[in-house]
Amino acid sequence: MSTRDEAAGKLEPIRLTGIAAAEGVAVGPVFAHVPGELKPGREHILEGAVEAEMERFRRAVEVVAGQLSEVGERLGESGSGEEAAIFEAHAEIAGDPELESGVEERVRNLQSPEAAVLAVGEEYADVFAAMEDEYMAARADDVRDVTGQIAVEIMGREVAGLEVLETPSVVLARSLAPSDTARIPRGMALGFVTAEGSRTSHVSIMARSMDIPAVVGVGAALDGVLEARFVAVDGTEGYAVADPGPEILAEFESKKEGITAERAALEEFKHVEARTRDGRRIEVSANLGSAGEAEGALAWGAEGVGLFRSEFLFMERAKLPTEDEQYEVYREVAVTFGERPVIIRTLDVGGDKSLPGVDQGEEENPFLGWRGIRMSLDTPELFEPQLRAILRAAAHGNLKVMFPMVSDVGELRAAKEVLARCRERLEGDGVEVGVVDAGVMIETPAAAICAAELAREAAFFSIGTNDLVQYTMAADRGNERLRHLRGADHPAVLKLIGEACGAAREAGIWVGVCGEAAGDPALIPTLIELGVTELSMGASAIPRAKKILSEL
Repeated sequence: MSTRDEAAGKLEPIRLTGIAAAEGVAVGPVFAHVPGELKPGREHILEGAVEAEMERFRRAVEVVAGQLSEVGERLGESGSGEEAAIFEAHAEIAGDPELESGVEERVRNLQSPEAAVLAVGEEYADVFAAMEDEYMAARADDVRDVTGQIAVEIMGREVAGLEVLETPSVVLARSLAPSDTARIPRGMALGFVTAEGSRTSHVSIMARSMDIPAVVGVGAALDGVLEARFVAVDGTEGYAVADPGPEILAEFESKKEGITAERAALEEFKHVEARTRDGRRIEVSANLGSAGEAEGALAWGAEGVGLFRSEFLFMERAKLPTEDEQYEVYREVAVTFGERPVIIRTLDVGGDKSLPGVDQGEEENPFLGWRGIRMSLDTPELFEPQLRAILRAAAHGNLKVMFPMVSDVGELRAAKEVLARCRERLEGDGVEVGVVDAGVMIETPAAAICAAELAREAAFFSIGTNDLVQYTMAADRGNERLRHLRGADHPAVLKLIGEACGAAREAGIWVGVCGEAAGDPALIPTLIELGVTELSMGASAIPRAKKILSEL
């Protein structure tokens, strides 16, 4: 609760520091969204009721999946591709056969279906939460959200939530699921402040898509301001102030005016070719996690896709995607971008991200283990269908492929041999395929040091700064205590990037950056000076990057 200055009789401002999740500033009254813990109405069922209870579960799944699909279709029709993709993914989670089989096993042991679906959901959520990858760990909330909706439907309860918001307000919550934000009446949310979350949480994705300033991950400090009257949110710098005084309010008003002016100035850079003042062409592309994000990226001015994270096709489901299922997704993105290049990163998972039907074993340090190209070369049953799907989809657009976690030229040659073999077999079967350039991700110090050898075999380089920093600095990217060692501007990291760029220049190939550094305004000039010719980032960062490039 906000403290009071007894003498002045005023509320003292309280500052909350978190993660800058969605740019912008907002000031408004507080709406505290603190729902109670969802508990099953009953724990057990009678022995003869198993089939009837399973039918109740299936009906609930059908209703929830239908509602999620309906929201996704509505968002897709309105042009909100990124939001639509989230709800489509949630509909798939609801209809997951693995979820049903887990619930059925428990119900046959006489657990109620609502208790069973919550328990199975928590088991799956724990698996995601334990993953090192920030984006995948954030999917734990998605699983809890969907299974919670199914449980509520089974119990026949009404969900009371953010749909009751009648005054434009700043929403404070421990966490916000997509189903929460979807209930907010248009224009009623001025900003979000949450105790949990990261830049890759869906609350952050939704906030950016809805153009609502957001600060996430403020932790337990949120509990102390739930009864505040007003909150000022700075989603650009990553902090909020509860019960701000006149000076802070004036500061935020000035910030708002500056942001409005900057956005107006950036609008003209959305759809221009990015060039430096001396005419050097720099391609500015988008990082995507699903086909549903493609239209939104184009609207922001993406000149291509510098990183399509194919692993999300594999991770958010109980069974591995078939070649045809992958082909349809890759084809959709290729068609959407037309002649613009779309670079698909092959499966980048390992011991920290489990795959259905693949015996990955346990590793003490999965980030130094069996992941990326190492895993792909050892599992042709995963690798070859993916490459065939990419080759087939390339007939419909300008697709390229890049291999992650490459450490030496032998791995690149082996991967290219598999690609060539897949091409020969498809052509032998009379299947139409397209031209696919093969590139390498420079994300290990070994790859940067051996860049000259790799450049003779690769069509391009793409520098993954997130992992390159981690491996160069020997600092786990998920360890908050090592935050000071996670910057791509460290001289050692920049030296490796410079070596990779020099090798690419000598070999006559282009080099891009697809890590977080690509969209960092402070780092863009340095990257261009080192020799980077392509930058790929979150779509909303594209106009600012183009403006910065135009001033170099």
